[in-house]
Amino acid sequence: MLSESRLVTRLCLLGLLGAFAPATLAEAYKCWTNEDGIRECGESVPPEYSQQRIEILNRHGVVIDIEEPARTPAQLEQEKRASKQRESEAQQKKEKRRQDHILLSTFTTERDLKLYHQDKRESIEGQVEITRSSNQAHQENLKALKKRAANLERRGEPLPDNLLEKMEQLKRQIANNERFIANKQQELERLNEQYKTRLKRYRELTSSD
Repeated sequence: MLSESRLVTRLCLLGLLGAFAPATLAEAYKCWTNEDGIRECGESVPPEYSQQRIEILNRHGVVIDIEEPARTPAQLEQEKRASKQRESEAQQKKEKRRQDHILLSTFTTERDLKLYHQDKRESIEGQVEITRSSNQAHQENLKALKKRAANLERRGEPLPDNLLEKMEQLKRQIANNERFIANKQQELERLNEQYKTRLKRYRELTSSD
Protein backbone atom coordinates (compact mmCIF):
# COMPACT_ATOMS: atom_id res chain seq x y z
CA MET A 1 0.00 0.00 0.00
CA LEU A 2 1.40 3.39 -1.02
CA SER A 3 0.72 6.95 0.04
CA GLU A 4 -0.28 9.21 -2.84
CA SER A 5 3.12 10.98 -3.01
CA ARG A 6 5.01 7.68 -3.14
CA LEU A 7 2.62 6.39 -5.77
CA VAL A 8 3.17 9.45 -7.98
CA THR A 9 6.94 8.92 -7.77
CA ARG A 10 6.54 5.28 -8.66
CA LEU A 11 4.24 6.05 -11.58
CA CYS A 12 6.74 8.56 -12.94
CA LEU A 13 9.43 5.88 -12.88
CA LEU A 14 7.08 3.49 -14.63
CA GLY A 15 6.45 6.08 -17.29
CA LEU A 16 10.19 6.39 -17.89
CA LEU A 17 10.53 2.65 -18.18
CA GLY A 18 7.82 2.71 -20.88
CA ALA A 19 7.68 -0.36 -23.00
CA PHE A 20 10.58 -1.94 -21.04
CA ALA A 21 8.40 -2.31 -17.92
CA PRO A 22 7.75 -5.95 -16.97
CA ALA A 23 4.41 -7.35 -17.99
CA THR A 24 3.56 -7.96 -14.31
CA LEU A 25 3.46 -4.24 -13.46
CA ALA A 26 -0.06 -2.99 -12.73
CA GLU A 27 -1.71 -0.99 -15.47
CA ALA A 28 -3.82 0.96 -12.94
CA TYR A 29 -3.93 1.86 -9.28
CA LYS A 30 -6.85 2.63 -6.99
CA CYS A 31 -6.81 5.47 -4.46
CA TRP A 32 -8.92 5.91 -1.33
CA THR A 33 -8.83 7.75 2.01
CA ASN A 34 -7.96 5.82 5.13
CA GLU A 35 -9.44 6.25 8.59
CA ASP A 36 -6.85 8.91 9.45
CA GLY A 37 -7.85 11.02 6.46
CA ILE A 38 -4.69 10.11 4.53
CA ARG A 39 -5.03 9.32 0.85
CA GLU A 40 -3.61 5.91 -0.05
CA CYS A 41 -3.27 4.00 -3.29
CA GLY A 42 -2.62 0.44 -4.32
CA GLU A 43 -3.51 -2.31 -6.72
CA SER A 44 -6.54 -3.29 -4.62
CA VAL A 45 -8.72 -1.54 -2.06
CA PRO A 46 -8.77 -2.87 1.53
CA PRO A 47 -12.23 -4.26 2.38
CA GLU A 48 -12.84 -1.65 5.07
CA TYR A 49 -12.56 1.14 2.47
CA SER A 50 -14.31 -0.60 -0.42
CA GLN A 51 -17.61 1.26 0.12
CA GLN A 52 -16.18 4.76 -0.29
CA ARG A 53 -15.39 6.81 -3.39
CA ILE A 54 -12.47 5.24 -5.24
CA GLU A 55 -10.35 6.92 -7.92
CA ILE A 56 -8.66 4.75 -10.52
CA LEU A 57 -5.35 6.05 -11.93
CA ASN A 58 -3.44 4.81 -14.94
CA ARG A 59 0.31 4.19 -14.85
CA HIS A 60 0.90 7.88 -15.62
CA GLY A 61 -1.04 9.06 -12.54
CA VAL A 62 -4.05 10.28 -14.49
CA VAL A 63 -7.54 9.56 -13.11
CA ILE A 64 -9.25 7.37 -15.69
CA ASP A 65 -12.32 6.30 -13.73
CA ILE A 66 -14.20 6.81 -10.48
CA GLU A 67 -16.05 4.20 -8.49
CA GLU A 68 -18.83 5.97 -6.60
CA PRO A 69 -19.53 4.83 -3.03
CA ALA A 70 -22.34 2.38 -2.45
CA ARG A 71 -25.55 4.23 -1.53
CA THR A 72 -27.08 3.58 1.86
CA PRO A 73 -30.76 2.54 2.24
CA ALA A 74 -31.51 6.07 3.46
CA GLN A 75 -29.88 7.57 0.36
CA LEU A 76 -31.78 5.18 -1.91
CA GLU A 77 -35.04 6.13 -0.22
CA GLN A 78 -34.22 9.82 -0.59
CA GLU A 79 -33.48 9.34 -4.29
CA LYS A 80 -36.78 7.48 -4.66
CA ARG A 81 -38.70 10.33 -3.03
CA ALA A 82 -36.89 12.88 -5.18
CA SER A 83 -37.74 10.90 -8.30
CA LYS A 84 -41.42 10.75 -7.33
CA GLN A 85 -41.38 14.48 -6.63
CA ARG A 86 -39.95 15.18 -10.09
CA GLU A 87 -42.57 12.94 -11.68
CA SER A 88 -45.32 14.70 -9.73
CA GLU A 89 -44.09 18.14 -10.77
CA ALA A 90 -43.85 17.05 -14.40
CA GLN A 91 -47.40 15.70 -14.25
CA GLN A 92 -48.66 18.94 -12.70
CA LYS A 93 -47.04 20.97 -15.47
CA LYS A 94 -48.58 18.69 -18.09
CA GLU A 95 -52.02 19.05 -16.49
CA LYS A 96 -51.64 22.82 -16.32
CA ARG A 97 -50.81 22.96 -20.04
CA ARG A 98 -53.88 20.83 -20.74
CA GLN A 99 -56.12 23.11 -18.67
CA ASP A 100 -54.67 26.18 -20.39
CA HIS A 101 -55.46 24.66 -23.79
CA ILE A 102 -59.04 23.92 -22.74
CA LEU A 103 -59.45 27.44 -21.37
CA LEU A 104 -58.26 29.13 -24.55
CA SER A 105 -60.14 26.80 -26.87
CA THR A 106 -63.41 27.13 -24.92
CA PHE A 107 -63.53 30.91 -24.43
CA THR A 108 -62.71 33.31 -27.24
CA THR A 109 -63.01 36.45 -25.12
CA GLU A 110 -63.31 37.46 -21.46
CA ARG A 111 -66.98 38.17 -22.12
CA ASP A 112 -67.53 34.52 -23.09
CA LEU A 113 -65.99 33.45 -19.80
CA LYS A 114 -68.12 35.93 -17.86
CA LEU A 115 -71.34 34.81 -19.55
CA TYR A 116 -70.52 31.15 -18.93
CA HIS A 117 -69.97 31.85 -15.24
CA GLN A 118 -73.14 33.93 -15.05
CA ASP A 119 -75.24 31.15 -16.61
CA LYS A 120 -73.84 28.57 -14.19
CA ARG A 121 -74.39 30.85 -11.21
CA GLU A 122 -77.98 31.65 -12.19
CA SER A 123 -78.68 27.94 -12.69
CA ILE A 124 -77.50 27.09 -9.19
CA GLU A 125 -79.30 30.06 -7.66
CA GLY A 126 -82.49 28.98 -9.43
CA GLN A 127 -82.24 25.48 -7.99
CA VAL A 128 -81.73 26.92 -4.51
CA GLU A 129 -84.72 29.23 -4.86
CA ILE A 130 -87.01 26.43 -6.05
CA THR A 131 -85.90 24.20 -3.19
CA ARG A 132 -86.44 26.95 -0.63
CA SER A 133 -89.97 27.53 -1.95
CA SER A 134 -90.61 23.81 -1.75
CA ASN A 135 -89.41 23.75 1.82
CA GLN A 136 -91.66 26.63 2.77
CA ALA A 137 -94.63 24.64 1.46
CA HIS A 138 -93.47 21.55 3.36
CA GLN A 139 -93.12 23.63 6.52
CA GLU A 140 -96.69 24.90 6.15
CA ASN A 141 -98.00 21.38 5.57
CA LEU A 142 -96.07 20.06 8.56
CA LYS A 143 -97.40 22.91 10.71
CA ALA A 144 -100.97 22.02 9.71
CA LEU A 145 -100.43 18.33 10.49
CA LYS A 146 -98.91 19.14 13.87
CA LYS A 147 -101.94 21.30 14.65
CA ARG A 148 -104.26 18.46 13.68
CA ALA A 149 -102.28 16.01 15.83
CA ALA A 150 -102.44 18.40 18.79
CA ASN A 151 -106.22 18.69 18.45
CA LEU A 152 -106.59 14.91 18.41
CA GLU A 153 -104.41 14.57 21.51
CA ARG A 154 -106.45 17.19 23.37
CA ARG A 155 -109.60 15.22 22.61
CA GLY A 156 -107.87 12.07 23.78
CA GLU A 157 -108.09 10.44 20.39
CA PRO A 158 -105.24 8.26 19.03
CA LEU A 159 -103.09 9.62 16.23
CA PRO A 160 -103.64 7.79 12.91
CA ASP A 161 -100.60 5.96 11.57
CA ASN A 162 -100.89 7.69 8.23
CA LEU A 163 -100.77 11.08 9.98
CA LEU A 164 -97.60 10.18 11.84
CA GLU A 165 -96.04 8.76 8.69
CA LYS A 166 -96.91 11.88 6.70
CA MET A 167 -95.33 14.08 9.37
CA GLU A 168 -92.14 11.99 9.31
CA GLN A 169 -92.00 12.13 5.51
CA LEU A 170 -92.26 15.91 5.57
CA LYS A 171 -89.52 16.17 8.21
CA ARG A 172 -87.21 13.98 6.11
CA GLN A 173 -87.97 15.98 2.97
CA ILE A 174 -87.31 19.27 4.73
CA ALA A 175 -83.97 17.95 6.08
CA ASN A 176 -82.97 16.66 2.63
CA ASN A 177 -83.83 19.99 1.05
CA GLU A 178 -81.79 21.86 3.65
CA ARG A 179 -78.77 19.66 2.88
CA PHE A 180 -79.32 20.23 -0.83
CA ILE A 181 -79.40 24.00 -0.33
CA ALA A 182 -76.21 23.88 1.79
CA ASN A 183 -74.42 21.83 -0.88
CA LYS A 184 -75.52 24.20 -3.63
CA GLN A 185 -74.31 27.19 -1.66
CA GLN A 186 -70.90 25.53 -1.34
CA GLU A 187 -70.98 24.77 -5.07
CA LEU A 188 -71.74 28.43 -5.73
CA GLU A 189 -68.75 29.51 -3.63
CA ARG A 190 -66.48 27.10 -5.55
CA LEU A 191 -67.88 28.42 -8.84
CA ASN A 192 -67.08 32.00 -7.87
CA GLU A 193 -63.52 31.06 -6.87
CA GLN A 194 -63.14 29.09 -10.09
CA TYR A 195 -64.24 32.10 -12.10
CA LYS A 196 -61.69 34.35 -10.41
CA THR A 197 -58.92 31.80 -11.03
CA ARG A 198 -59.93 31.21 -14.65
CA LEU A 199 -60.23 34.93 -15.39
CA LYS A 200 -56.81 35.64 -13.92
CA ARG A 201 -55.19 32.79 -15.88
CA TYR A 202 -57.01 33.77 -19.08
CA ARG A 203 -55.64 37.28 -18.82
CA GLU A 204 -52.14 35.92 -18.23
CA LEU A 205 -52.36 33.70 -21.30
CA THR A 206 -53.76 36.40 -23.58
CA SER A 207 -51.80 39.41 -22.32
CA SER A 208 -48.94 38.75 -24.76
CA ASP A 209 -51.23 38.47 -27.78
